Amino acid sequence: MFAKLVEQLTGLDDLERVANRGDMAELRAYLETRPVLIPQKPSRFLDADNFSQEELLALVEAEASDLAADDFRPWVFEENGQRRLPAFSSEKKMHAFVGKVSKKLHKVFGLGAGKVLIFDVATDLQVDFVDLNLYSEKSWEIGLRT
Repeated sequence: MFAKLVEQLTGLDDLERVANRGDMAELRAYLETRPVLIPQKPSRFLDADNFSQEELLALVEAEASDLAADDFRPWVFEENGQRRLPAFSSEKKMHAFVGKVSKKLHKVFGLGAGKVLIFDVATDLQVDFVDLNLYSEKSWEIGLRT
């Protein structure tokens, strides 16, 4: 209850408030115990212009259902030769990311996600960076390789 009130007053959730302090050691320590949402890699991207709204909704719902049944495969991006893993402090932040990616690609896709401790996943995936709340008003880049 108190956390929601603080979020309404500051516009930042608990994880964003820690990240916003700029202390990377404190953020890493907090992420050791605070789960985040990791989007699952979509199996297909659909061109919205090729379907009616009803067809598109049915296809996206089927895609989301398929993703829920599949083994969890985190969505890792390659950018400038570096592997990047998007992670989100809330569903709201993850949906902002999906909207931006969808517009950027001019495609729509079903979304699945896993709630995990970030370093448990990021280490196994051998990513260079975790992008916390990518494409939100405030986002943070966490370097993992030295």
